[in-house]
This record gives sequence, C-alpha cells and structure tokens, in this order.
Amino acid sequence: MPFLTSARLDAVLTPSPGERILEVGPGTGLQSLHIAPQLGPHGQLDILDIQPKMLRHVMHRAGQRAVPNIVPTHADARELPFDDDTFDAMYLVTALGEIPEPQRVLDEAVRVLTTAGRLVVGEFFDRHWIPFGPLHRLADASGLHLSTRSGSTLAYLARFQPCAPSQRSLRGPES
Repeated sequence: MPFLTSARLDAVLTPSPGERILEVGPGTGLQSLHIAPQLGPHGQLDILDIQPKMLRHVMHRAGQRAVPNIVPTHADARELPFDDDTFDAMYLVTALGEIPEPQRVLDEAVRVLTTAGRLVVGEFFDRHWIPFGPLHRLADASGLHLSTRSGSTLAYLARFQPCAPSQRSLRGPES
C-alpha cells in the first residue's frame, strides 16, 4: 500500500518505549507486529477488533515472533471498553471506513486518549475508504485537530490530537 508503509506509519505515529497504544482493526497484524516491539518491555499495544478470528490470528503470529506486549480485546470501536485518558496514541489503518458511524469512533478516541495523545488514521482508495476532507470534518466535530498529514489524496496517514479543553468548549455542546 503506497504511502501506508511501516516507515511512514512510524513517522506519523511516533511510537516510543513505555507507551500504551491502541490499534483498532489490526487485520492480520502487519502493523501490530511492527509497532509492539518499539514500545519495549514496559509498553503495551492493545489491539481491538469486532472479529475474534482476527484477534486470534494476530496473537498466533505474535507468539511465533515472541512479541509479548500485545493485548487483544474483542469489542466494537464505537464503544471502547477502556477508561478515559488510557492511551498515549490510537491508530486505525484502512479500518475506519469499515466501521459504521465513524463519528462515534472518533468521539471514543477523544475519550480514551490522554490530553497529549494522538490519533492516526490511514486510508487508501478502496470501497470503504474515507477521503481526507470528510475525515477532517468528522475529526473537527469530535474535538480533534490535525497535526500532520502524509501521502496523497488517494492514500494518506493523518495525525490528530485532542483540542485543548478551552478549544473544545468553543465548539459548542458535546454530542
């Protein structure tokens, strides 16, 4: 997938040792198995999927590669089963467009991210993709601001961060 390479994900997500990161829709674990080792022995990569089969597949591959810091959760991204302010970062690569009600996913991201957290969305042109313009509007409505974008119109990675509380209150009542 052009523009959605591991190196580009690293540059936009900027994973660091000791962080706790959430990946939604890990698929076969391509990004999971790349990101988790970067978090080191004190960091953790939580993976969340509505399909238990995908979680089992990633965990099997993690076991084969001796990657011990991946924790699976079977749940819906529209109702994340995590406490507020839990994650340093969250990412979805080619997953947000497959989830009904992406606005709810972004609202949940704001809730579970720390105030300094970051959300990375990667999309490319396929039948489920979310073009950048509509994504930017959804993110803005959720209280996220764009901090960086990499790629082209048809394949991009975008990093958003929660707006400061004063900026969130300027947007009007929470939905």
